[in-house]
Amino acid sequence: MKRLLNQLASLKLAVILLVLLLVGLAAGTIIESSRGAPVAQQTVYYAWWFLALQGLFAVNVTASILSLAPWGKNRIGYVLTHASMIVIFIGAGLTYFLKTEGQLGLWEGNSGGEIAVFDEAGQPGAPHKLPFTVKLDDFEVENYPGTMRPSQFRSRVQVTDGETGETFATEIYMNHPLHYRGYSLFQSSYQQDRDPQTNEIRREATILSVSKDPGQTIVFVGYTFLVLGMIVVLGTRMVEARKRAELERMLDGGEAGGPRPAGRAGKAAAAVALALFAGVASAQAPAALDGWAKVDAMRRLPVQHDGRSMPLDTLAREAVWNVTGKYSWNGEDPVVTVAQWLFDPMRASNTPLVELGSPELAVAVGLPSGTKYASFSQLVSSQRVLGLMQQARQAAAQDRPRTGVLSEAEKLEGRLVWMQGFLEREKLRAIPVAGQPRARWGVPQPMGSVDDLVALSTGPRLEGWPSPAAIDREILYKKVRATRVAWIVLLGALVLSLVAWSRRSRLLDVLAFAGLLGGFGVMSWGIAMRWAVAGRIPASNMYESLLFLAWGVGLFAVVALPVLRNRLVVLNANAMAALTMALTDLLPIDRFIHPMPPVLSGTPWLAIHVPIIMVGYSVLALGVVIAHMQIGFTMFAPRRTDLTNRMADLNYWYMLVGNILLIAGILTGSIWAASSWGRYWGWDPKEVWSLVAFLAYMAIVHGRFDKLIGQFGVAALSIVAFQTILMTYLGVNYVLGTGLHSYGMGDSPVVKWMILVALAEAAFVGWGWYAHARQQREAAVA
Repeated sequence: MKRLLNQLASLKLAVILLVLLLVGLAAGTIIESSRGAPVAQQTVYYAWWFLALQGLFAVNVTASILSLAPWGKNRIGYVLTHASMIVIFIGAGLTYFLKTEGQLGLWEGNSGGEIAVFDEAGQPGAPHKLPFTVKLDDFEVENYPGTMRPSQFRSRVQVTDGETGETFATEIYMNHPLHYRGYSLFQSSYQQDRDPQTNEIRREATILSVSKDPGQTIVFVGYTFLVLGMIVVLGTRMVEARKRAELERMLDGGEAGGPRPAGRAGKAAAAVALALFAGVASAQAPAALDGWAKVDAMRRLPVQHDGRSMPLDTLAREAVWNVTGKYSWNGEDPVVTVAQWLFDPMRASNTPLVELGSPELAVAVGLPSGTKYASFSQLVSSQRVLGLMQQARQAAAQDRPRTGVLSEAEKLEGRLVWMQGFLEREKLRAIPVAGQPRARWGVPQPMGSVDDLVALSTGPRLEGWPSPAAIDREILYKKVRATRVAWIVLLGALVLSLVAWSRRSRLLDVLAFAGLLGGFGVMSWGIAMRWAVAGRIPASNMYESLLFLAWGVGLFAVVALPVLRNRLVVLNANAMAALTMALTDLLPIDRFIHPMPPVLSGTPWLAIHVPIIMVGYSVLALGVVIAHMQIGFTMFAPRRTDLTNRMADLNYWYMLVGNILLIAGILTGSIWAASSWGRYWGWDPKEVWSLVAFLAYMAIVHGRFDKLIGQFGVAALSIVAFQTILMTYLGVNYVLGTGLHSYGMGDSPVVKWMILVALAEAAFVGWGWYAHARQQREAAVA
């Protein structure tokens, strides 16, 4: 019996099962991308073989707990983590077998007590009767100011309990469900019946998701204890490592190394960092010349755009970027550029400044392949251009994918619409409607010249305009460009780190850490300013997630350095944060603030989930940099085993902390999903790849613990595992083209870059493995 228990508890079996599970999960997302979610669920997620793998893994985890009884205090974390997984499996089983889920659609004034139920293949099943009825009294859609884009939609309902006779009124809206009699009702979607002649809304209907899940709370308890258990394991490992280090120091009679910016050195680092940060935060442009007085007055003019009020400076920057693909045209101030569009439309429309986007599109519209820009007049008068844009619109209406030339034509139409709005002066909406904060602002009249806009901007403040302080804050945020300042500061700190590395200079170590603190301060200032300008946490798109990625690198390094006491932490963080900030600043990414969909607004989980998951990515990114350095030293400086050992240890700590943050991100994301639409797990590709990444790193950690994987193998496999992070962060968004987190951009250049990175990493790891194997053979012969 003991032998069978040990075989079932085998760590080797655990690693094999982890790998098989993650391969199956990854295959499921690919199948969903090509054949749809129902096929993926039937062939993978709910297939007998995948359920059997999960069952065997549960048996393996249970046996591993029993095989190590009795448990000492050093195994508390181990027992918590593994027992919590059993709890998660129990909760998931209850969800699978006992959950009730469906939809309830109601037109205003109608009642309903049955929900439509669908099976795993998406086919309708027998309706499920609720123990109460719901009547829709009224449905409301709130739009962002001046737009038709929903900011929130809510159902005002009456619930009548057939058993008790109780009736009560309540509201259901995004992220605010109704919980009653064990059921949860979530605002999912809506329909509007419009008059075909006038387009006026005749009536509205709500679509509510209804769920009853007895396993959900159990799963969340399991998740919570899994995170706590992993934290305990981390603490236990740190205590053990500290004891080993102290023992080695006593045996060697030496002093434990590593920079500790404390005392005078710490104060010096903090002083330098504060000086750097203060210099950035107070940065101001040189005093404006008298000739620029009108431009500065126009810059401060409040306007309404994209659901919010902002200075004309921001609108001008966004307009120039959307039309030309550059943040300034010919070195001009964007306000000057759009002023020319407004007040000299003939010249502007005949200037070749509209970006075409690709050589293929240029050829398709009859221009030389090298043509990058064309004039507004030239494009709107071209029958080829109009024909391509019409094809793209038809494909969009039929929900067909737009790739290649059609995709570029669709983007080109967006650029032309942007410029047309300024040429016709419809884009400049600066007159609020008194007493109607959500109404669309009006166009200034008269608007015959720049002087009219200057007079409006410098005249009496209109009701509905943002405060002068808010205008100044947004202009300062755009002017400072914190991303650029941050990567320049961090690049300088990186140079100091490298010099300190080669010269073993304590002073340079302190200065490098000060530079890291300064860069972290600049990043924090930039995030705080963007948060204040947007009125929400900046965590809703790719640009903002990159801000948190770099910020997370800095945060972890600042916190971890006093604990790990390893100068590699500062070097690594300076390199990674500088690279991320440089990419954020230099890549052609949309950096402007946009409205969020209702599911992202009005919930605290956005501010909790996104920072946790992004800091997790940051920590694992730091680990992969260390892994590259370790393999590099293995190839080119094989005798520096002391250094590669330190790098291997640091990579291990990064993986432990990163994995804790990954599972914490999965937990918070699951709670958010459950509170938004009643499903803590829906097999969305983003969810699946987050789990794939977690399993990949857990396989490495377990293989290292049982010495199934050596020091070099851990480094190599952590580089491979980081590809799952890239897939989670970028691949789901741009490659797969499916799921709630997808941008549907399978033809994006991101795909090509991801393939190139994967090939380069494979070549690097292969080269390192060859060098490592050769060194092992030479050592065996010697």
